[in-house]
Amino acid sequence: MRLQNSHFWTNHIYKCRRVKFLNCDIFSPRGPVKAPSTDGLDIDVCTDVLVKNCRFEVDDDAIALKGGKGPWADTLPENGGNEKILIEDCRFGICCAVLTCGSESIHNKNVLVRRVRADGADIGLWLKMRPDTPQRYEYITVEELEGNVGSVLFVKPWTQFFDLKGRETAPLSYAEHIVLKNCRCKCRTFFNVEADTSQYVLTSIQMENLEIQAIESGYSAANSAGTQMKNVTITKWND
Repeated sequence: MRLQNSHFWTNHIYKCRRVKFLNCDIFSPRGPVKAPSTDGLDIDVCTDVLVKNCRFEVDDDAIALKGGKGPWADTLPENGGNEKILIEDCRFGICCAVLTCGSESIHNKNVLVRRVRADGADIGLWLKMRPDTPQRYEYITVEELEGNVGSVLFVKPWTQFFDLKGRETAPLSYAEHIVLKNCRCKCRTFFNVEADTSQYVLTSIQMENLEIQAIESGYSAANSAGTQMKNVTITKWND
């Protein structure tokens, strides 16, 4: 199946269970005319989703996990989390990210990306941390990612359409048990993470068996608290 030239999100599944996307080719151009907001697949409050043998090239996130936003998003019945998501044996061309949590997302758990190739993705795994939304991203693994990406891991505050809607204090968010394993990538900045404990807490980021060529490592004592590394090689790459 080929899905192409969408004017907005290409596929959006909402409150679904046991969904399979198999052998899909999803394409929207970045040029010569841009096609913004053409996410390849938006998974929204879903459980048991398999994405296998698909190819993505879009002018936004290839796959995004959604589920609601706002200071009381976790109390609204129309919102919810995503759980048991498997993305495997896929190829990614130009896109903003292979997998994005957010920006409209409150809880993602038990997510596995494995045996994928990215050539031209800006980011491998992107955790969008909204300062106006209570979020928890946990037990997310990227395994056997190969190719060329701008950043392998990208974690920073996301303030687009920020609105506390009268809430006096911003909710605190969490990202924990994030695993990068058995990956071989070339990138501009490997570890593109901003530690901001006033907005979110990052714990148990595990990196194992990584072969990275990077223009910049990005890894420092200031942004690596709670990070465990085993057999990680980062070598200088001059693009």
